[in-house]
Amino acid sequence: MVSGKTIAKNVGVMMASQLITWVLAFILAIFLPRYLGAESIGVISIANSIWMILSVLLSFGMDTHLTKSIARDPSKTSELLSTSLLIRTAFFLLGCILVVLYTKAMQYNDQLITVIWIQGTTFLLYAYAGAFSAALIGLERMEYISISNIIAKILLTGLSILLIFLNAGIYPIVSVNVITSLISCSILFVTLNRLHPMRFQINLRTAWTMLSNSSTYLVSSLALVIYQQIDKPFISALVDTRTVGWYGTAMNLFGTSMFLPVVFSTVIFPSLARAYASGDAKLNIIAQRSFDLMFLISVPVGFGLVVIGQPLINLLYGQAFAPSGGILMMLGVVLIFTYLNTILGQLLISTDRTGRWNIVMIIAIVLTIPIDFVLVPWTHHTYGNGALGGTLAFLITEFFMVVSAILLLPPKTLQWSNVRTAGLTLFSGLLMMAASWWFRETMMIVSILIGAVTYTSLVMLLRIIPSEDIMLIKDALIGILGRIRRSKDAPAGIGN
Repeated sequence: MVSGKTIAKNVGVMMASQLITWVLAFILAIFLPRYLGAESIGVISIANSIWMILSVLLSFGMDTHLTKSIARDPSKTSELLSTSLLIRTAFFLLGCILVVLYTKAMQYNDQLITVIWIQGTTFLLYAYAGAFSAALIGLERMEYISISNIIAKILLTGLSILLIFLNAGIYPIVSVNVITSLISCSILFVTLNRLHPMRFQINLRTAWTMLSNSSTYLVSSLALVIYQQIDKPFISALVDTRTVGWYGTAMNLFGTSMFLPVVFSTVIFPSLARAYASGDAKLNIIAQRSFDLMFLISVPVGFGLVVIGQPLINLLYGQAFAPSGGILMMLGVVLIFTYLNTILGQLLISTDRTGRWNIVMIIAIVLTIPIDFVLVPWTHHTYGNGALGGTLAFLITEFFMVVSAILLLPPKTLQWSNVRTAGLTLFSGLLMMAASWWFRETMMIVSILIGAVTYTSLVMLLRIIPSEDIMLIKDALIGILGRIRRSKDAPAGIGN
């Protein structure tokens, strides 16, 4: 089993990477809507939603299978990866046929169709990069994924902003994604080839086995992506593209806050899978502490968005995007459940309960469709913002998924101590929101500081974090500082 030191190292590396890419993504999320406007942002959002759904067909659930298989037997890396790449290429061609049929049925205009095909090239490269990343996660060499992400995000942000100042238009700006995804994909391939020299080989039996074993994860991934993306096509069909732009802008800001659970669940997944396969009793301890951690992090972030959502939108985008403020505020509540679902989903997959989790997500999709049909037109006619209906549907189904996931966990995975932590954390978050609410419009920074101080003080006062966990955090920080000092003191050319 991998040591806690390895997990801590991977978490640290990916956290640093995600923090950098988060800042860059946030910068881009500020500039693009202001320059392109709600209509063009809606076009890009629709194109992305189409290919995000089809990208699940491209990967066919193979990423999770690759990670688990390579984590258990690294010697199969080359065979599994080359087979996966061939399958992804074949499914991309099938996806192109589906896109042609869909765009004709929806009677999209020329601009939207062009953006869809540009993004299609990007998502093919994403599919290849996903295979390389899955292999590196299985080998627990996440630092290379971080390097690739940082380089790609720097280029994407820099080139996009340059094109904005050059008044280049929507097509060149969207095309930057193709360039940066190609660079990212190349970095991952070269790195992986050095760790495990690639010998491209086609084995039909391996391909069939991979498809068969990945089919469970396909259902899971497809259900998740359709569930996350279905609101945009519905809003577009029931209202208009501009409303999709309002929704997409708020969702982009919401998405930048998702790096914390994604990093943590990605790093911890191989260890969870091995712990369950070997019958390690530490699995429950990891699950309980992970659940508490997600709650502790999600509550201040989510309630913070509720407080500053509207003034933040007004500050970043002006009155043209004012309807995005209410959407972002509601997404703050959604965020708490989404953080929990991220870790709960990984727990269910690692404990071989993927099939049951698939059923939950399929039910969530089925529930989303009628809820959208009712709430999107209602909020459009009542509040002049149909995207609020899509957001409310998102909130209802996320809550349903959290409750279902907890019920599906193995017995005694979570304890009453987790209920205590959740209750005290929610209490602290509500007091934080009450303390910071009055300054949100006039002094947003002051509001954030008051909220941070209030929440931190309550967490310490109520002793929400157990003393042994505080000692572990303290020891980890001391260890990190010690490594930094030793690296500074070490002679040049000598590794630590």
